[in-house]
Amino acid sequence: MPLATRALERVPSPAAALSQRIRAEYEEMPCLRLTLPQAARFWNVDRATCLAALDQLVEQRFLVLGRFGYMRT
Repeated sequence: MPLATRALERVPSPAAALSQRIRAEYEEMPCLRLTLPQAARFWNVDRATCLAALDQLVEQRFLVLGRFGYMRT
């Protein structure tokens, strides 16, 4: 496999990289609760990327989407 191809395999998707940042923030501030628009502004990303990252964390059962936003489980 060419070196360039192997290097690309290690680069996480934008949503995966953002998920790591979001997880770190929620671990530091367990009471954090944000709506999608608030989260997109907080992490300075577009809504689609933010939604993909938040959905990953919901699937992993790290976050839950409640009536007032995304929060820790």
